Amino acid sequence: MNQSVSGCVVDETTGEPLTSPDVRLYRIGVSGATCNALNEHGYFSFPDLPEGEYSLAFFDGNYVPRYERLILAHGEIMPSLHIALRRGGFLSGRIFDEKQQPPERCWFTLIRAGERRGESGYISDSGDHKVSNDGTFCSPPLPPARYFLRFAGILRKPADAAPTEPRHLAMQQRIFDFLYPDAQEISDATGFDVELGKMISGLQIQIPCPIWHTVRGKVTGDLPEGPHRINVMFSRTMGTIDGVGGSGGPKVEQDGTFEHQVQSGDYAVEVWEFAPPGLDGRTKVLRKLAATNIRVTDADLDGIEIHIPS
Repeated sequence: MNQSVSGCVVDETTGEPLTSPDVRLYRIGVSGATCNALNEHGYFSFPDLPEGEYSLAFFDGNYVPRYERLILAHGEIMPSLHIALRRGGFLSGRIFDEKQQPPERCWFTLIRAGERRGESGYISDSGDHKVSNDGTFCSPPLPPARYFLRFAGILRKPADAAPTEPRHLAMQQRIFDFLYPDAQEISDATGFDVELGKMISGLQIQIPCPIWHTVRGKVTGDLPEGPHRINVMFSRTMGTIDGVGGSGGPKVEQDGTFEHQVQSGDYAVEVWEFAPPGLDGRTKVLRKLAATNIRVTDADLDGIEIHIPS
């Protein structure tokens, strides 16, 4: 016998019914979602549902998103749900370069204390968010917490730039990635205390000039033989549980040496084995061979050794 999920949605503070949130029901393991509009009393209903595990989601531009995990079992009746949504807080402002110009492209990440996969630490609150073309940004509705801002993107090409170097190198020099104001670790960054239903606005974020350094090293130990390709991959770490993106990495030469350019910061450096490209030009990851951590400060870094165990 099929079942139903129903309930009402209210404002957590006032208790007033809400009619604006989107309500979506996802069946775990099945793609797609079923949407439902709230009536004038904030009531929703999803009838005739088969047994299984579900996720019920509530979205609104003014309220913190909420998710409910549900299990519909044979012979059990799901009681009516009472969903109280909290008004979110917001962070907004503008980001610009040293000439007061917005970047060509930019994304920002909100980082806060939390848990991920049973581990406590600093996590990304809601993924990456795009900055507008004019450099303005605004967060989604946030629960009360202290937030740190990470920005990554590409500076605008200077109007008077002369083609003195290859295009890919000129592009690289315009790439930036930093924790506000210009920190390498969360412990050195500036946090913002977001309160329930409040807006922190008018933030003025100047992009620090990107400075690149060369990392040189060697992979030693039991290197695989044959046509497989070995690459050293660099992933930025900023004191967070969640990864904050990688910068790719160079191919390891026959003598085990490698060379790569990065900005200042802490990195997880991993040696990966890839299969030769297929007929479609794509390659496949085979296995991770070794890893280490490095810190790049204000100069090139030489003599890194990554040992592959036997």
